[in-house]
Amino acid sequence: MKESKSLSRFELLMDAGFGAQKAGDILIRAFAKTGRYVYIEPMIPAEISPPPRTRAALSGVIIRVGDFDITNIGNDTDLIISSHEICLDRRLDDDENNPNCRILLDMGNKVGNEDTYEKVCKRMAKAGLNIFPFEIDEAAKAVIKSLGGKGENMYYLGMMSAIYNMPKDILIAEIKITFGKKLVGKILDDNLLLFENGYDYAQKNIMFSFEVQGIAKERKDPMLIDGNTSMSMGIIDAGIKLFSGYPITPASSIMHTLAKELPSYGGMVHQAEDEIAAIGTAVGAYFGGIPSVTCTSGPGLSLKQEFIGFASAAEIPIIIIDAQRSGPSTGMPTKTEQSDLFAAAFGSHGDNTKIVLSVANIIDCFYAPQLARYLTEKLRLPVFIMSDFLIANSYKVIEKPTVNQITDINKIPDFVFERFRISRLPQDIGMVRTLQSAPGEPEKMRRVTGLNTDKDGKVSYSAETNQRAHQIRNEKIHHVRRALSMPEMFGDDHGEVLVVGWGSNRGVIEEAINMCKAEGITSASGMHFRIVYPLPLMLKDVFKKFKRVVTVELAYGDDLKPPPLASLLRMETLVDVQPLWCGATGRPFRPRALKQKIANLIGEIK
Repeated sequence: MKESKSLSRFELLMDAGFGAQKAGDILIRAFAKTGRYVYIEPMIPAEISPPPRTRAALSGVIIRVGDFDITNIGNDTDLIISSHEICLDRRLDDDENNPNCRILLDMGNKVGNEDTYEKVCKRMAKAGLNIFPFEIDEAAKAVIKSLGGKGENMYYLGMMSAIYNMPKDILIAEIKITFGKKLVGKILDDNLLLFENGYDYAQKNIMFSFEVQGIAKERKDPMLIDGNTSMSMGIIDAGIKLFSGYPITPASSIMHTLAKELPSYGGMVHQAEDEIAAIGTAVGAYFGGIPSVTCTSGPGLSLKQEFIGFASAAEIPIIIIDAQRSGPSTGMPTKTEQSDLFAAAFGSHGDNTKIVLSVANIIDCFYAPQLARYLTEKLRLPVFIMSDFLIANSYKVIEKPTVNQITDINKIPDFVFERFRISRLPQDIGMVRTLQSAPGEPEKMRRVTGLNTDKDGKVSYSAETNQRAHQIRNEKIHHVRRALSMPEMFGDDHGEVLVVGWGSNRGVIEEAINMCKAEGITSASGMHFRIVYPLPLMLKDVFKKFKRVVTVELAYGDDLKPPPLASLLRMETLVDVQPLWCGATGRPFRPRALKQKIANLIGEIK
C-alpha cells in the first residue's frame, strides 16, 4: 500500500562507526535531486568508539523530507529502521515516534539475545507501535562478512530508498559519486550489490511505501552542507586569515575544515595547547591587524572569559564562535542546548561590553562571520556568534550562497545587514584611546593593557577616566541598539500571544505559528532574534501590543528560575515575559507540540 505524503520523517539507527550518517547523506542528496526538500539531523554518541550493542553506541540519522522548504527536524517519526534491539530501545526513550510509527527491526542478532529482543518487542506492542521484524538475506550476509562486518548501511539504504519510492538508478549514481574515489573494484561493487539486495527485499517483502511529493523543478547540483562547514566557508569569505582553536565537541569540525581550506586563501590554522592560548593567539593576531577568530563550546568559553574581558578593555577586535552544547561542565557533549546566552553577554567580570549574534540556519552560518567582522572592527569589542549542536551538525540541501570575498568591511553588501536586522553603524565611533595604532607604525605607540587608561592610553586610576571609559564602551553598544530594526516576525504585530525565540528555534516557531493560522488560531504571532545582545529599542512597544509574551528556549527554567532569554527580555523591557516552553533535554523542540502549547495558552487567556 502506497501512502502519498507532503511531509515525512524517518530514522536509521545503527551502532557508531557503521555508516548510518553516510547512508543518510546519500539518500537526502538523491531526494534533493528529485525535487524534494530535506533536512537531516545526525545522532552522534558522546563517547569515542563506544562498544557495539550498547546504549551508548546509538548512532544514526533523522531525515525529514517534504515538498516545501524545511527549516527544522520536525515532529514525530513515521518510520524507524534499527539494526538491533538495543539501539531501538535507547531511541524509544526519547518518545519522538508518532502513534502510527512503523518500526523495522533487524532480527539478525536475536540468537543469543532472545531476552532483550523479547523485552523490546513487548515494549513496542504495549505502546501500540507497528513492528515489522526482518533479517538481511543470506547472500547479503555473506557479502557483509567478506567486507569485515561493514556494509549493512548500504542494505538499509536500499530498504529506505524502496520504501520511499526513490528511483534505483539515481541512488546507484549517488553511491558511485560518494564512494567512487575511495572504494574501487570489487569493494564498490559489493556495496552496490548490498544496496540492490536491500532495495529488492523491501519491494518484495515490505507491504507499505511512502510517496513524498516533490517540486516540479529538479535540482541538478544541490549543495549538501552542515552548519559547521557553512560557518567555515563563511569565515573564509569574510576575509578572516587566522583561526586559533582547541578541539572541542561540537565545534571541532570548523577547525578540521579550515585546516584543509584556509591556507589556500592566504590564511592559517593554529591548534593551540589549550582554550586560553587559543583566544590569546587570536587576540594578539587581531591586534597586529590580522582578522582572526576562535571557536569553542561551553567548557572552553568558561576558560576564554578573561581574555574576552581583556579584548574589551584593550579595544582589540576578536570574534568568538560558541557552538553550544548541553552543560554545565562537560555535560552532554553531543546534545543541543541554548544555555550559554548569559555567559556570552555577561560572562566576564566588571561592566564588560560585547555583541552577541546568533545563527538560525545554515545560510546564517555563512554570512554571520561577515557581520561579526564588521562589528568587531568598527567597535573594537568582542563579538560572539552563537550556534548550537543542532545547527552545527545538521545538514540541509541549499542553493549556493552569494560569495562576497570581503577584503574591506565597508564593502559588505546590504543584504547581509538586512538578514540580521541591523543597519550600518556611524562612520565615526568614539574609542577610549583616541590614538590607536597597529604594531610597527612609525613614530606611533599604543599601550596594550587591561588596566584603565585615559584617552592617550596612559594607565590611570582616576574616577574621571574610569567613568569615561565605561561610558564610551557602553556607547558602542548603544550604537548597535540604535541600528537594530524590528526583529523578524511571523504573523501580525499585535494579538493575544507573542512567542519569542532565538537561534535554532526559528524554524520551529515559524512552523508552529503557520500551523496555528491554518487551524484558525489567528491571534498568535512569533518573533525571532538573530542579534540577541543588545536588543532593539522598540521592543517594549512591540511587547505591549500582546496580552502575553512568552519564550521558547532550549535551556532549563522553572517557576522560580526563568530561562536566559526570558530573563534578558524582562530586564530590558520590564514586561512580564514568561517561558512557554523551556527544556534541557538535549533534543530539539517539535512544531506540533509548540502549536498545542500556544493553543492551550490562548484558551487560558480567553
